[in-house]
Amino acid sequence: MLARSRSRLARRYVADLHRRVLDSGPGLPSRDPARIASYALATTVHLFALSLTLAGVWLLAATWPSPFGIALGIMVLAFAYLVRPRLGRVRKDALTLTRQEAPTLYDLLDRVADEVGAPPVDIVAVNGDLNACFATIGLRRRHVLTIGLPLWLILDRAERVALLGHELGHSTNGDSRHGLYVGSALNTLYELRRVLAPIVLDGGLLEIAAMFLLNIVIWLVRVPVTGMIMLLELMTYRSSQLAEYAADERAAQVASPVAAAGLMDKSITRVSAAGRHLASSAHRTGDLWEGLREYMDGFPELEEERLRRLAPLEAVRVDAFHPPSHLRMAFTVALPYGAAGVTVTEGEMERIQGELDTAGDRIAREITDRARAALYQ
Repeated sequence: MLARSRSRLARRYVADLHRRVLDSGPGLPSRDPARIASYALATTVHLFALSLTLAGVWLLAATWPSPFGIALGIMVLAFAYLVRPRLGRVRKDALTLTRQEAPTLYDLLDRVADEVGAPPVDIVAVNGDLNACFATIGLRRRHVLTIGLPLWLILDRAERVALLGHELGHSTNGDSRHGLYVGSALNTLYELRRVLAPIVLDGGLLEIAAMFLLNIVIWLVRVPVTGMIMLLELMTYRSSQLAEYAADERAAQVASPVAAAGLMDKSITRVSAAGRHLASSAHRTGDLWEGLREYMDGFPELEEERLRRLAPLEAVRVDAFHPPSHLRMAFTVALPYGAAGVTVTEGEMERIQGELDTAGDRIAREITDRARAALYQ
């Protein structure tokens, strides 16, 4: 249901939004009816969590010391905890780098943040994804940048700066879907939908009948939750797409339109190939990262061109909430920026790579372990 809804949204808005950003730029989200409605719906989600909390406390106080009342109050409070606002957090097992551990990287991030008008990064996390992301998390609203080491390795110097400019641009592009109020409501609904997955039990006729009845109850709750997700995504889809274009404009401002377009081109031609290479790492020996570099250095130009030509036909994109990559590339190429606002010397980039490599061994082991585990699934 969600997949079909997102597909319809893409068909409806992609071409129109691309024409708009080419004509007048992405701008910043305005207080249009959809944005106001998204805040109203998010308010409903937050008020639901608050009302459950108050109801649970009232039940405990009003029915004390009745065991039934206490049990019911605890159940209501437990559900209130489940639907609480999600403010985000850094995973306990995340590999993070402090300013003392990665001074050159943080210095570059500070320069990029100054160029795009973004707040300084508080935490840098490194993982094994072919992606990067920026988030503002927790009650203290700390700014966290996550860099996927495989993605970093397949980019050149200017493209890496463009990547940082794009991600830090998310802190200034006004995307309510990733903001505190609407974003936390969406995350609550996503988590609630995940918990309300159908239950599968093995057993006799009685167990199967009980499972069937319980799944009906779960479905009755899951459907309206899914409907609210679809509504919030509908209300925020247009502004989120424009926000991605705005972040691409920050990338071009920081690193030049050519570098920003190169970043988009790599997402079309190199990312999927690098993913397949890493997925086959269970069969490989030697240094994972050196092997990835060699594979990318020898990647056929004819295959790159084939993938570029296929991109418009297949609407290749990072995910359902990003505009197609070939349209983003066309947008960045058309931007009027000249020289890069932030440049990095070869020596600086080598020091940054050394700082990131401190997490490389562990990430390589995790990728290899996942690839080997997939052989037995």
